[in-house]
Amino acid sequence: MLNNLTNFLYLLAVTGDTNAEDIVDGAINGSRMVVSSFNQDWQDLASGNSEVFKAVVAVSALCGVVFVSFWSLSWYSRLTQEGFSNEVINEMVYPLLICLMLTVNNGQLLASTSLMFRNVAVGLNDKVLSITRNGITLRDAIRTANMDQAFALSAQAQMQECVQKPTEAKDEQGNITNPQDICKEEKIKQIKKNAQEYKEKYGLPSYSNSWNPLDIAGQTINSMVQALSWIIFSGLQAAFQYVVQVAFLLNAYIAPIFLVLSLFPFGAKPIYAWVSGWLSLTLVLMSYSIVCGIAASAIVNASNNNPLFLQLVQAILSPILALAIGSGGGMAAFSCFSSSGRLVSGRVFR
Repeated sequence: MLNNLTNFLYLLAVTGDTNAEDIVDGAINGSRMVVSSFNQDWQDLASGNSEVFKAVVAVSALCGVVFVSFWSLSWYSRLTQEGFSNEVINEMVYPLLICLMLTVNNGQLLASTSLMFRNVAVGLNDKVLSITRNGITLRDAIRTANMDQAFALSAQAQMQECVQKPTEAKDEQGNITNPQDICKEEKIKQIKKNAQEYKEKYGLPSYSNSWNPLDIAGQTINSMVQALSWIIFSGLQAAFQYVVQVAFLLNAYIAPIFLVLSLFPFGAKPIYAWVSGWLSLTLVLMSYSIVCGIAASAIVNASNNNPLFLQLVQAILSPILALAIGSGGGMAAFSCFSSSGRLVSGRVFR
């Protein structure tokens, strides 16, 4: 297992290998790759080709028609007695509007609204990542720190080959040399060269506090534990970002359900919870980017050679903090919507 792990990290330094490029590209452009992987789902939703959304809309529309049919009996009775009074019209507008949104073009209006919320969230997140802190944008700080830490662990794994070399030998001229140190210097020089090539490829800035694999634990077992931890943390980080994007998509899919449930005479309309969900997810996405960006900018501007620091922040600490902020903001928004709904909308939503 340790040999396989070493070989895996060794690929990071081989620029001619396509898999190695994919691995480093993932470390540099992880968040954008996650967002772009769901573009087709959102395009299907916007174009009306999403089968999941169609099925949810069909069931929700059927429930809405049934509810309105029952209420139409009382409406008919009141119309015969009061005519088209303001009170009767107010009671009819909201249910009929819901049925209209669900039945016209398979809920296309609702799908477009969901897509708008998603685009707003992604746009705000991009603006957050474009903020400059300590002379570097949060996006470039995250990309640079991730790339350098990936290459640092790769160099560390390669240097384990140098441990097998003797610490003292004679060259062709008879001078005493240290083949082990020479091997390590060559490995570090090569991996830094490859890292610089990737920086130039992506236009990433360089900073003075560069990593040095020699400052990391040099024993094989520590190297392998750090490498395995780095891989696990990277997987957790990617998994969290995927879950957030899936949550955005799921919130769009279940929109018809929340809309039709708003027909019930609840104290708080479920549609408020749906809108609060969008706000909560947006706060989660932005909070995660802010925390990761601040941590990364601190790394590139301070002497920190621990390759697991940023991965730990991205995989565990940032998600916890982002979820806490997002859930708190969503609950506050839902409470605000619920308490002010009648004041803003009058009797329409009764």
